[in-house]
Amino acid sequence: MNASSESVPLASGEGRVLIVDDDKHNRRLLKMMLTGAGYDTEEATDGHQAVEQARNAPPDLILMDVMMPGLDGFESTRQIKHECGDRFIPVIILTALDDEDSLLQGIRAGADDFLNKPLNLSVLRAKIHAMERLRDLHHGLRERNEALARARARQAWEEETAESVFSRAITGRNVGDERLHVRQWAAATFSGDVVLSDFTPDGGLRVLVGDFTGHGLAAAIGTYPVSETFHTLTREGVGDTELVFELNHVLHGFLPPSMFMGAVLVTFEPDGQSLTAWNGGLPDALLCGGDGRLRSLPSQAMPLGILPRLELDSGPRRYAVAADETLLIVTDGVLEEEGAAGEPFGEARLHGCLCHPERPPERIERLGDALSRHMGDASPADDITAVAITCDPEVVLETGLAVPPDTTGNRRWSMEAAGAELARVDVAEEARQQLRRWFPEPGEHVQALQTVVAELCNNAFEHGVLGLSSEMKATAEGFAEYYRLRQEGLERLEGRIGISLRYRRTDDWHCVRIRVRDSGAGFDHQRVRRALEGESDERLWGRGLTLVHRLCRQMRHLGSGNVVEAEYAWMEPLSEEQT
Repeated sequence: MNASSESVPLASGEGRVLIVDDDKHNRRLLKMMLTGAGYDTEEATDGHQAVEQARNAPPDLILMDVMMPGLDGFESTRQIKHECGDRFIPVIILTALDDEDSLLQGIRAGADDFLNKPLNLSVLRAKIHAMERLRDLHHGLRERNEALARARARQAWEEETAESVFSRAITGRNVGDERLHVRQWAAATFSGDVVLSDFTPDGGLRVLVGDFTGHGLAAAIGTYPVSETFHTLTREGVGDTELVFELNHVLHGFLPPSMFMGAVLVTFEPDGQSLTAWNGGLPDALLCGGDGRLRSLPSQAMPLGILPRLELDSGPRRYAVAADETLLIVTDGVLEEEGAAGEPFGEARLHGCLCHPERPPERIERLGDALSRHMGDASPADDITAVAITCDPEVVLETGLAVPPDTTGNRRWSMEAAGAELARVDVAEEARQQLRRWFPEPGEHVQALQTVVAELCNNAFEHGVLGLSSEMKATAEGFAEYYRLRQEGLERLEGRIGISLRYRRTDDWHCVRIRVRDSGAGFDHQRVRRALEGESDERLWGRGLTLVHRLCRQMRHLGSGNVVEAEYAWMEPLSEEQT
């Protein structure tokens, strides 16, 4: 190697530079230049030694001669770069070769720059400084990537832990799930699909399959209020229709406008001979016969959470079922999942998996295998859920018997009426008759309970369903107008009332909780609460809520005011032995 006439020392630097050259004079000259600039230097006399030294003690920079016996500079550079992995060690090739093929060979080997012989020390200094800047940038990027990788690993661990806890919170109250055969694929750590199951008080099995907009945590967060509402109202004996309307009310108030939940709600009757089903926005549920025939349970309503209240004719429908039938419910991720060629799984493939006379476990396994083959190695684009439930009455009855017997005397009852049915059915009277069956002996508490039921139902009917205001009764003219509008409302009833009763006994206390829900727009129940509790001087028109508030231990309005709960409680009278 021949240096140019310039002998300007390199600017002060730091770090270790490995000089690779078989010529002793060249190594000495480069060492003198670099040492004067503040660098520590190491030397290698051939390519093999350079690879070994770089492996054992990686330098900060390598100056590599090309023409060396044995392992030349190109192959040495290739091996060093391979062993460095993601660590960046800049290599500057020193060569007298200036043809295009040599340059391309060096680039392919991984060289970062070239310097032609004879060396120009100013150019050498500039190239070393450029490599230092590039090395520092690469080092900073590597540190940031490592920090990002640690953060992502931490986040993944936290998400997996949170998802495990979250899933247990959502599905931990499920019962009878051994009768459900479920296959699920999540598009992210959190899933926006939910499967819930519970027993009704009469021993029926109720199942909800829901699919929220999108996937991931944003979609999954809505499953919690759905789970709470589903289990609470199911165990209270609330009917399918009222449960659907309440779920819609909860989600409409909870979710942002861009989110909603498609759902199928199905309740198997205890005798196993029929089921009621409601489908809002999910693909057709399918009743699969033992002979391979399919019956569709189509979507009949908007998904939950879009409308403030559902249409009156969108309630559940009843279906007779046979012992050899299986109910299959899928989310839209099943039909829309695309294969390698971009084609969706589709209804044809779904039906093809179900036309075999198989039991639910085999049906769901066949469907799961078909979906896995269709997706290949790709991750699902959306959350996927498929649920198969047997309609065998023996299975349903066995499942229903899993409900622990009620040895405390606790009881539940509910009913609902809608539209023209409200003119034919006296909801309050039905509830009063149920109370008389529970408490056949007349007394002041039974009479008080019947009064509470009558007032709450009347309030729900006149102010919720008919939308009338008690303040109209303040004058004789308003009183007459009130009843004129009431009569008009009776002729074109459009609304719904649901009522549930729950009796429980603890020690010496008896408690009946009465819950009434109407389809009305609600009212400012906080203003009414303040008036009832004496926090304001406002006068309430009508005696209904005032009387209920006085008779009951607790009364509260929920939602927009269209749901009211009242608890009436009394103590067990003393027996003769206690007196």
